[in-house]
Amino acid sequence: MFNQIQQESRRLSINSALRSVIDLVCTSNILVNSEEFTSSSSHFDNEAFTEGSILIANRLVDVQTKLVSDSLSVIDARQSFGQAMHTLQDFYAHSNWVELGRQVPNQAIGTGTTLGLYAPQYLDTCSNCTEQSCAERNILSEIYSGQYLTSGYFDIYPGGSSKPKGKCSHGGLLDMTTQTDAVGFGINKDNEISDHGSFHIIAAKIALMATIQQLESLWSTVGNDTFGRFLGFHSSSLVIAIDTTGSMSPVIELVKTVAIGIIEFTRDENSLFRPANYILSPFNDPKWGPLTITTDVQFFIDKIKNLTVDGGGDEPELYYHGLNEALQVCEMNSIIYTFTDAPAKDAYLRSKVFARATELKSRIFSFYVRSTSTSGKSLRRRDEDEILDGSVDDDLATATGGSTIGLNPYRDINATTTFVIRHLFPQHLLLSITGSGMINRTFTVDVNITRIEIDLTSSRALFTSTFDSFHLIDPNGVSITPVLVAAGTYFQLYIIENPCFGLWHLLSNQSYSHTVGITIPETSNTSTVTACHTTLSQRIIRESNNAYGPLLIAPTINQSDLVLITSCNNLRSSIQSATIELVNKRGETISVLHTSNITTTGSIILPVIIPDTDFRMLTKIKLTDNFIIERQSNALISPTSILISITNQPYTFTNNSITPITFTIYNQAQETLSIHMCVLDTLQLFGINGTCQKYTVSNMSFIHDTLNIDISTWLEENNTSNISDVTSGSMTFAISSTNNIGKVLKNHNKISFYIQTREYNHISPETIE
Repeated sequence: MFNQIQQESRRLSINSALRSVIDLVCTSNILVNSEEFTSSSSHFDNEAFTEGSILIANRLVDVQTKLVSDSLSVIDARQSFGQAMHTLQDFYAHSNWVELGRQVPNQAIGTGTTLGLYAPQYLDTCSNCTEQSCAERNILSEIYSGQYLTSGYFDIYPGGSSKPKGKCSHGGLLDMTTQTDAVGFGINKDNEISDHGSFHIIAAKIALMATIQQLESLWSTVGNDTFGRFLGFHSSSLVIAIDTTGSMSPVIELVKTVAIGIIEFTRDENSLFRPANYILSPFNDPKWGPLTITTDVQFFIDKIKNLTVDGGGDEPELYYHGLNEALQVCEMNSIIYTFTDAPAKDAYLRSKVFARATELKSRIFSFYVRSTSTSGKSLRRRDEDEILDGSVDDDLATATGGSTIGLNPYRDINATTTFVIRHLFPQHLLLSITGSGMINRTFTVDVNITRIEIDLTSSRALFTSTFDSFHLIDPNGVSITPVLVAAGTYFQLYIIENPCFGLWHLLSNQSYSHTVGITIPETSNTSTVTACHTTLSQRIIRESNNAYGPLLIAPTINQSDLVLITSCNNLRSSIQSATIELVNKRGETISVLHTSNITTTGSIILPVIIPDTDFRMLTKIKLTDNFIIERQSNALISPTSILISITNQPYTFTNNSITPITFTIYNQAQETLSIHMCVLDTLQLFGINGTCQKYTVSNMSFIHDTLNIDISTWLEENNTSNISDVTSGSMTFAISSTNNIGKVLKNHNKISFYIQTREYNHISPETIE
């Protein structure tokens, strides 16, 4: 389903920003089937009409609140809308609304009020039916004559203990309630082969009408401009996070000059890059913020000019706090630039920041300031390799498809501005390698490529002759010298115009670690460059057909129940065959996956076994005209041996009650691990630093635990009278450990929650149509 929607939006040439919004809403919709798998309210199972009605109402209120709030949480609003629409659509697929002869949406959905006349708990709703001949006539005649609403019960455990005698089942292979009275077929119409499959088309049409009505209602409520933002009719955000501790004093003016140069470029009337907004996120120690969010270029520049330094020192700073604040409010596909001169001290936020950046498909570029004088003499002693050894944030920036780069502010102002401007635009990755020693790699340039860009970065100072030790050989065997367009102390930027199409070779022999990135720039909205997107995806097990959704957590080593889904647009001809390689940081092949079977939607779906090392996906497409397309994914995926699952989602917290959140931590390693867990949430229910706990988990084992939530103190501190009827937040459970060879293992899981202070009215309306 998810991949079909992606492919269709590309076929229709939908604007890439709107397509990203569609992808996000659809992802949030379909993931309800995995994240809220057993929640009856999320699916209108078990006759949970009151709970489902309230859940939809809460989520729709949350959408409006996020869109009109000062923080402009547009991304979270899209996610909440997708989740709300899943439950709304399930009402028509899982209840007997259609069987009762209804052909229009239920107008009470989304109001939190009664949806109709519910079948009493004591009233039988279905008859025993084990033969196909009675499958779609298993609802009792009393339900029709009384016009009672009912829905199927669902339970994955044998015996179906949650189902009262005489009630209907959901149905399907996973539903064990079909074994208890009423025995046999269920009443769901999720697709045309479901137990009530003949009702699927009309149910889907009504669900579509209801979804359109909710979009129109949202549009009417929030107005044209805000609704346009919701649909992505604005571009990405430009985010700048600057360290303002005292240690930055010698260089802060130069850093501000670099930052302002970036902003000045975007205000040029000829600029092809215009962000939806500008976000400034200063961070210090022990404080961070406040955020500046604006569309006014001059106001933003003035805010940068007025930054001052104080406190802290040449010690770790609250780097992740600055990033986290900005990521909560920025748009999809944003570019984040950070400037700091010290490592991060708040590493417990790393998983939360990475999860958010991954959700937003945003890249982070971290500039690590080297405080040297104009003569080049170091003002402070530092390990020369500290920049990229992981202590600063190299793994995070690289994992998002960005990088961590050294910055000499006395020499690199103009070059850094050029670097930043280059990466403001969408880029398609051909090749990325990181390593030292002899490296020999190939990459394919296709016929539509008119320009390639080459980035060379290192933790060591580079000389203008550095590229002499690199060799690029074109398909004709000719050695090509790229044009140098900018050179900083720690990076060099090159271009090749009108490169020959075919197989190229890159040879490199450096004694120190360096990174080479070769990309195709996309500098206009009408680009004809072929784009291929490969997503690591999971099977949505509640679906009876082949439905997949993107994996939003780290995969585990040797995991074998995932697939790679690839779709491409701007292809010059049809796909004949495809190969996807998993490659490590050095660009070396880990495994190769082949297929000649392309789905009817044009997607490529391949099962994959997760390796034990970091990897990217390299997609190679052979077209029917024999041309080859080659693209590599930007993000670096880090497999792990630990994971955390959270049951009974979604969570709604109310005053004067304690809500337990049950979670399970798994250790799939062959050794006992000490696993550190930190829980942080956007409303700071646990305070600024969250709550942390350590667990010892035996090899190939797991532990259960519960986190109890009491919001009474939070309500008192935030003045209940100033809190909206429904306040939403997200909670990130971040876990980490170090194995016996020193490798850091990480994972996370994120849940949504609602604080509800409003009591909904459940008196039946006079009319429900």
